[in-house]
Amino acid sequence: MKCAVIDLGDETVPVKGTLEETMISSGRSPDAYIFLIKGVPVPEDTVPEEGTVITAIRVASGG
Repeated sequence: MKCAVIDLGDETVPVKGTLEETMISSGRSPDAYIFLIKGVPVPEDTVPEEGTVITAIRVASGG
């Protein structure tokens, strides 16, 4: 059984729960990322299917 993972570019993180929960438990702010599955944006509360690779793109915000 392959678990879903979040690909951060330089690291992959196994998904446990929602994308938001996974990022928080790994010490990252989920609000700082856009999540994509097969190039399509998905919300932070997504619980991906096993074997899914989620691409996380860090975004900058502010003024």
